[in-house]
Parts: sequence; C-alpha cells; structure tokens
Amino acid sequence: MTQKSKLNIALDSGGTKVIALLYDENFRMISSHRTGSLRSNTTAPELVQRNIDDLIREMDIAGHPIGTITGIPDGGLVARIKELCDVETVATCGEFDLGMHAAELFGDGILSLSGTGATMFARSNGKHYSTGGYGAAVSDAGSGYWIGRAAFGAAIEDDEGRGPRTVLTDLIAEKLGGTRDNISRAIFAIYGQNRVSPTAYVASCTPLVSQAAMTGDGAALKILERAGYLIGAQTVAMVKKHRLPRSLPVTISGSVWRSHPLLFDTFRDTLASAGLEGHLHIPAFEPIVGAVIGHAHRAGVIFDDAFRAQLIEDYKKHAFEVSSDLRHRPNPQKIVPTVRADAPDPTDLRGLYLDF
Repeated sequence: MTQKSKLNIALDSGGTKVIALLYDENFRMISSHRTGSLRSNTTAPELVQRNIDDLIREMDIAGHPIGTITGIPDGGLVARIKELCDVETVATCGEFDLGMHAAELFGDGILSLSGTGATMFARSNGKHYSTGGYGAAVSDAGSGYWIGRAAFGAAIEDDEGRGPRTVLTDLIAEKLGGTRDNISRAIFAIYGQNRVSPTAYVASCTPLVSQAAMTGDGAALKILERAGYLIGAQTVAMVKKHRLPRSLPVTISGSVWRSHPLLFDTFRDTLASAGLEGHLHIPAFEPIVGAVIGHAHRAGVIFDDAFRAQLIEDYKKHAFEVSSDLRHRPNPQKIVPTVRADAPDPTDLRGLYLDF
C-alpha cells in the first residue's frame, strides 16, 4: 500500500469566517477552503457545528497523516481533525503572529488589526501588549462591525428624517433585497440569515461604506475617517500607556483595510501626529499565509527571492487586498502625515451614529 504523504494545515479562525490552507512539506499550497465563523461570541452553537462539518468535508483529509496544524485554530475543529487523522504537532499562533509574519516581520513591532473586530497588538523586548478587542457587544471601535453598524445607523437616520440623505440607505436596502422606501422593514432580515449571524452580517456591509465613499457620499466618508482615526488613536494609546519605543515597525491586518484610502490615510496621520517614527509595512499576504510563513521561518527556511516568488505564485489568491491607492505606495514607508486641507475633522461626531 502506498503511504500517504503528510499534509500541513494552516487555520485562521475569525469572527466572520474560517480559512484553511492545506500545504505540503515544501510549503507549496495544495488547496484553500473556507467556512463560516466558529466563534461562540458571534455564531450560534448549531451553526458552529455545521460550519465545522462543512469544512472537514471540503478539506477531504480523513486518514491523511498531518504534520502540523498551525495558525489560529478553534478547539472544536482541531478536536474533529484529530479524530480523523494522525496529527503530529499543533502550533498555535495568535493574531499578532499571523499579521506580523504576513509582512515578514519576525521580531518586535506593532500590528493594527481591523476585520470583523479590531485589536491593536505590540511586542517589545519579549513582552506583549494589546488595546481594544472587547467584542461587538461592548466595543470594537474601528472594526468592520463598527463600520457596518455606523452605516446602518446613518441609513436609519436618513429614513427617519433625523439625518442627511445618504447612498448607504440605497446600498443597504439593495443588499437586504429591499428598496429605500421599505428599508425600515428590510433591516429585520439580518436576524433571519441561515448561515450568518447578525454580527457577521452587519460587518459584511463594510464594503458598502467604501462603495458609497467612492461616490463622495458625506456620511460614508465621515464613517471611514472616524474609523481610521479610532484605529490610529488606539494604537497610539497603547504605545503611550506602555511606553513602547516609537521606532517600532508597524503593519496592518484585516479586511477593513480594503476600503477607501481615506481610512488608511487618517490612520497614518494619527500615528504621525503622535510622533511615531517607525516604518509602516503593508503586508504581501492575508494573515492565513502568515501562518505558513511563520511555520517556514521556524523550520529554518531561507527567505530568498526564489522562496518569495514561490509564495507569491502559490498563495496569490490570498494576497493582502488593499485599496488601489495603497498598492502603489512604497513598502515600507515612513510614517509621515498627508496634508489634506479639505479633510473633515475625524473627532467631529455631530450627526454621526457611531461610538459605543
């Protein structure tokens, strides 16, 4: 009988989805899979189990020897994999490690993460620090959920005549299968989604804010500007509170950074105004590939041009998506402010349904 070759599994379990990569002993990608979230704070227990079953079925790994499971695994998923496969090693990593490794940063640094939730991380002289990350029920300022909730708030204020007219009303109504005229009823559809929790659904509306901002919509631009400021302000607060070196390299992670460049520019300006002097690295890959890169780094792989070219080719479907404006900026770039005379004040909250 032919012996089956070992597989490795990289996992990134987030508030909206789980991504799993199968890759071989040479770190070449075999396949990519995804399912809904497994997190109990955003997903009902029965949906968590269904998502685990769906992912296991898609990966088709029963009976295969597994060398390493790495990344951000969920306990229930790992337990199920161990029932089906002989697993040698489980190398758990945190969101900080995945985000840093996706930018090929393996030492001290700062990670500003904003996806469904938002957390700022730092490592300095062997110690770890964080700010934010309290969850949607309490506060996830600057996160995808926060942006989506602000968009719903702006649309509701528009519909009820309490706020300015905004394109967000039309875009949200369309996503929900309704129209501007019946958005007050259509909104309740978020509570009846078969495979997505209300929190995840609200977060999934973040691209609509970017779409509206591209048309010059005032409400959308104010939401994104405020989000960039809040992510930056939390990062600066962490540096100040823990007296971290202002020269630490900074990188970003999460789906929110795909939005309108105003969010990123405000974030960078907030760092610069506080005197952070490090360099800002835009990662090449999504965090899930950071799990593979971290595994390769621990295994002693030399990150030469050939290996980087292999990563770019194999994992191109998981390249870090940013706005087209960011894609053409130098990497790394010095943290310096941009002068924009027409930019609204991100601290001005008048008429904006935002902070919680």
